[in-house]
Amino acid sequence: MTDTRDSASTGPRVLSAHGALTLLAALIAARQAQPAAVERHLDDANALARRLGADRNDLWTGFGPTNVMIHRISIAARTDQPQLAIHLGEQLDTSSLPAALVSRRARVHLDLAAAYACSPGNDPAAVLHLLEAERIAPQTVHVHGRTRHLIGDLLTRERRAVTPGLRALAERAGIAA
Repeated sequence: MTDTRDSASTGPRVLSAHGALTLLAALIAARQAQPAAVERHLDDANALARRLGADRNDLWTGFGPTNVMIHRISIAARTDQPQLAIHLGEQLDTSSLPAALVSRRARVHLDLAAAYACSPGNDPAAVLHLLEAERIAPQTVHVHGRTRHLIGDLLTRERRAVTPGLRALAERAGIAA
């Protein structure tokens, strides 16, 4: 029997759009404190990413397996699950993302910096992620309000020998020490 479904309805562009919208639904559910819905949407997005088979940038969605993991990390970091974000971050490799997705690479480092900063004794790792985000996309670090607040918090508990580079980062971002 021949498959009569329209191949365009399951092609990469449709899968990418559907996946991106599913990730958006996960973010909305996270903001509404609906953890069951978050997991359902993330699992659905993961299934779509597996069907897609690779990290792509169809319709500027940046959708694929890596982007699903980036969203898992972001949601964990923003929903007071820093250890989960850190654990997922240790498994993440962003090298397969399309080159145009610089902001996604920087974003994951910002989320991981926030997660590490919430974990006692992990300020050096937080600073390293901030520095990596700055290397990738300096403007993102220098103007992003939540990140600037994080840098300020790290400065208040700074131990210079343990967090080298933090003061210089703060200066480049225009944050008073």
